[in-house]
Amino acid sequence: MPLRPAWDHIHFRGFLGTPMTLQFLWQGCDSLLAAPLVLDLVRFTELPWRRGETGRMEFLASFFKSPYGVAEQDFTVQFQMLERWAAGIE
Repeated sequence: MPLRPAWDHIHFRGFLGTPMTLQFLWQGCDSLLAAPLVLDLVRFTELPWRRGETGRMEFLASFFKSPYGVAEQDFTVQFQMLERWAAGIE
């Protein structure tokens, strides 16, 4: 099974406000890198299903490259959609 890289970049300000970037390079098989995302998708789809909700789940747009029915392409805005949905859970 071929190893695939995944990059994480964390931007922050260090000593005396110096802009810094912490970079991680992960290597693993695709299924291991994607497993946490799949688990989150299952959790985020199971709750509406259990509540009897139907239809598109636009709040999951941040999980997809080209989300169906969502014109917004800004990841931050897409993630805020998920946060607003999660805040509404009782």
